[in-house]
Amino acid sequence: MLDSLKILVLNYTYEPLQFCCAKRGLLMVLSGRAEEIESDGYVIRSPSLSFPLPTVIRVLKIVNRNRRKQVAFSKKNILRRDNYTCQYCGEREHLLTVDHIMPKSRGGKTSWTNVVVACKPCNLKKGNRTAAEANMKLVKKPTRPEFNFHSFLIPEGPPSHIASWKKYLPHTVVRGPSFN
Repeated sequence: MLDSLKILVLNYTYEPLQFCCAKRGLLMVLSGRAEEIESDGYVIRSPSLSFPLPTVIRVLKIVNRNRRKQVAFSKKNILRRDNYTCQYCGEREHLLTVDHIMPKSRGGKTSWTNVVVACKPCNLKKGNRTAAEANMKLVKKPTRPEFNFHSFLIPEGPPSHIASWKKYLPHTVVRGPSFN
């Protein structure tokens, strides 16, 4: 349960930083790196202790944020950009991987415009060929996503958690995996 519930992590200045799993957030509070700001009644019990599970925590040292206007290149952000959908067949149900449109072994770069989400069957079908050679077409051309500083992704969670998070998030909030 502690890995599926999320906690909102605020900077020392109360600016939202990220969401983390409840286990990690709880460890931050217990180790003195963060303090509990809000809780909603969930209680964690051990044989000798019981304490409220926080929904919002604040780190006790300021975290300097990178103010780049570019989204960091990562597998997680590729999945978000492509809306967790295979870019060859449009499926969302299969195990998803990332695929180089021009294979790395043939000089393809690892970049926003050469990497897409692919389901395992499509990735295996394409193999070490280009999409054209494998007679496959992309659903959409891959691009570098634009970052919107006014949006924040809210993960799934109990309504009481979401209500406590919204007090600290920007007014423009995005639910789900896509960039705006």
